[in-house]
Amino acid sequence: MKYEVYGPFDLPMSKGLVDKDSKSKKTFWDVVEKDAPGVPEACGCYVYVVKAKRGTLPWYVGITTKRTFRAEALGAHQLSHYNPAVSQKIGITPQLFFLAKKTPQGRFAKPSTNPHRDVEFLEKFMFGLALTRNDFLSNSKNTRFLKAMVVPGILNSPRRKPTVPEKSLKKVLGL
Repeated sequence: MKYEVYGPFDLPMSKGLVDKDSKSKKTFWDVVEKDAPGVPEACGCYVYVVKAKRGTLPWYVGITTKRTFRAEALGAHQLSHYNPAVSQKIGITPQLFFLAKKTPQGRFAKPSTNPHRDVEFLEKFMFGLALTRNDFLSNSKNTRFLKAMVVPGILNSPRRKPTVPEKSLKKVLGL
């Protein structure tokens, strides 16, 4: 199970929100196709992030297994998660990363009604990583336990100096 990461790709903006106009979406996907041929028609996970002067934060982690990135990532449901992050904020750039699944032959995996259990696992894994950077991750589905779980030094750490064992485990895990 191999994936390749593509992005970040800046999302089009209009009136302080991610532009939902079909022409803007087409232009966005044309850029993605030019820079990463085949990615718009692939499946996998995607991560919506907000870039500002002080850094970049993950805001939403999505999955697409039955539809392509093109059909999924800029849908009305997704925009309802993205837009609160940028709504009327100055200096914010919304971006998308794509984690595209590859076949053993090196081609992009295509969406299917058959389960892609590895993609589902990757989405949950990405939730955990994203939550370590942003407690206010927009996802609600499949994140309840991750948001409530506290493993000091690893996941949802309390704001305090880490203990020696916490530092040691974090170092062993490469975090």
